[in-house]
Amino acid sequence: MTGLLVDITVIFVLAVVAAIVCARIGLPSALGLLFVGVLAGPDALGVVGNVHQIEIISEIGVVLLLFVIGLEFSLANLAHVRTQFLLGGSLQFFGTAVVVGAATYFGGTSLAQGAYLGCVVALSSTAIVIKLLQERSELDSPHGRATTAVLIYQDLAVVPLMLLAPLLAGASGGASALAEVGVLLLKVAGVGVFSIVAYRWVVPWLLRLVVATRSSEAFVLTVIALCVGIAMLTQSVGLSLALGAFIAGLIVSESDYSHQAVTLMLPFRDVFMSLFFVSIGMLLDLSYFVKHPGELLLLTLGVLAIKPFVAGLASLASGLPLRSSVLTGVSLGQVGEFSLVAATAGVSAGLLGADAFQKVLGVAVLSMVATPALMAAGPGITRLLEKTPLARLERPGLASPKAAGTLGLSGHVIIVGFGVTGRNLAHTARLAEVPYAILELNAGTVREASAAGEPIFFGDATHEEILRYVDAQKARAITVVIDDRLAARRIVELARRVAPDAFILVRTRYLREVEVLHGCGADEVIADEMEVSIEVFSRVLARMMVPREQIKSYIGEVRGDWRRMARSLAKDATAVHDLRVHAPGLTTHTVRLSEGSWLAGLSIAESKLRPDYGVTVLAITRDGQTTSHPASDEVFRAGDVLFVVSPEEWEASAIA
Repeated sequence: MTGLLVDITVIFVLAVVAAIVCARIGLPSALGLLFVGVLAGPDALGVVGNVHQIEIISEIGVVLLLFVIGLEFSLANLAHVRTQFLLGGSLQFFGTAVVVGAATYFGGTSLAQGAYLGCVVALSSTAIVIKLLQERSELDSPHGRATTAVLIYQDLAVVPLMLLAPLLAGASGGASALAEVGVLLLKVAGVGVFSIVAYRWVVPWLLRLVVATRSSEAFVLTVIALCVGIAMLTQSVGLSLALGAFIAGLIVSESDYSHQAVTLMLPFRDVFMSLFFVSIGMLLDLSYFVKHPGELLLLTLGVLAIKPFVAGLASLASGLPLRSSVLTGVSLGQVGEFSLVAATAGVSAGLLGADAFQKVLGVAVLSMVATPALMAAGPGITRLLEKTPLARLERPGLASPKAAGTLGLSGHVIIVGFGVTGRNLAHTARLAEVPYAILELNAGTVREASAAGEPIFFGDATHEEILRYVDAQKARAITVVIDDRLAARRIVELARRVAPDAFILVRTRYLREVEVLHGCGADEVIADEMEVSIEVFSRVLARMMVPREQIKSYIGEVRGDWRRMARSLAKDATAVHDLRVHAPGLTTHTVRLSEGSWLAGLSIAESKLRPDYGVTVLAITRDGQTTSHPASDEVFRAGDVLFVVSPEEWEASAIA
């Protein structure tokens, strides 16, 4: 026992070092943990003696991982990406399985082994891909959502795949195989009945009873007991621990306490999953690497060619445009951690040999290492493919309207993205009778909004013909309110080239993107981090009875400090929206004169706006026509929209 504790201590110390190093050089921690396993394993330093016991403990990590997947699994969330989940996931998984399975079969494996290996290779790395998408701020982008949907599909496919291994290993055809299938289906049906009963009555009653005690220890122990207990139950009837863990998570996920359960289980999952990656690394036979470097490299290159291609075609078939499809494909190009779990199950069932496992393991490690570079190359690959006939494979009816002419708009607003911000902008534009057009990549959103009467069009704004279709060259303003930072940069660059005189505003999540987007040609960039921070301190200070005018001055200081830090534009190239940076104390206003405004009927000279209030009228918009630098004898009328420069403390309502 002491020796096992020493081994676990050594593993965790090495894992901490690996996690720190990976964080510094920008690699996923899973790769570092695999390397730790290789280093500590019997084929390298041999510092861990109880390899088999570590493998047994690491299986708990797989159980907890599937339990947490079950906890986080939500039919409601999947409904938003159901096409990518059902159609895209199925085409990716089975398409890859068929291609890889056929290749391995013609390479000398049996039909059963080829089919199983094809399914094993079809699985991608949820841990690595999700982490990279989070780091690249692309999780909520169209390709990020599609990738996540396919990964969930793959995670769910692991359970029946592991159940399939013993069946394929003993498949001899005839009545015996049919009998095994029948028994398997009966067991699955029994587990299904048990799950429904537990979900409907047993688990909700039990959790309510435990929560009523207000004991956090009792809640944790109950959740763990449910996870392990149901997993053991499924194993006792001949199914897998993994299936039971997933069912347990699914049962708890539909309760009112699922979020608390996820929070409590995540640390346990991360610890045991670390042991799992380390144990997999220990299984790596370095001598096999040394003897077969060319074969492993060729296999890896083959996988990195097949998987992105199949996944990209699957994404195209599910309705995504070419760009999002390519980015989804390259994200799913590696062989993942669940491939190793499934391969281990295949070896245990006698379906796969040690040689096949080492090949899967070697390809998994090499493809995981290549994933960050492959995802970074995605935009460049997209630009190359857009010039090829593959661009014509976009789904009919959802492809770019290249031959549809233009909408015939002028002086309008283009809204790129129809999320919360885009919807609010469209709503207020409609109320203000400002013409607008919307571009959106979610086909379901386009159909719903179009049916509601919105001027919305399916199209990828990273294509020039799409922007010209909505008359970007004649637009007064272009707003980009999407969560895909790379697409936002490309759209801004393209929009500035197509519409050099348009006002381009971009919403981004992070402050670090502000300077980049300004460099791409944006006139104004609004960062969620900045606006949320201002809203937070404004409300806190207001609650602390700080005067409103003082809070406004603090807001100006925060904005000014940030812009002075983030922007390095020369003063002679300063735009109007940079006024506060280079002329502190001044601001701009747009004011519509009402019927009762005291300015109506007076000329600019007669109003004495400049001598009495320090207000300068730069432009007047009347009946859709704008007059810049109006003369002093220009008479104001009700309904005029004035663009003025004023002291920061001046209230525009004074003349409206």
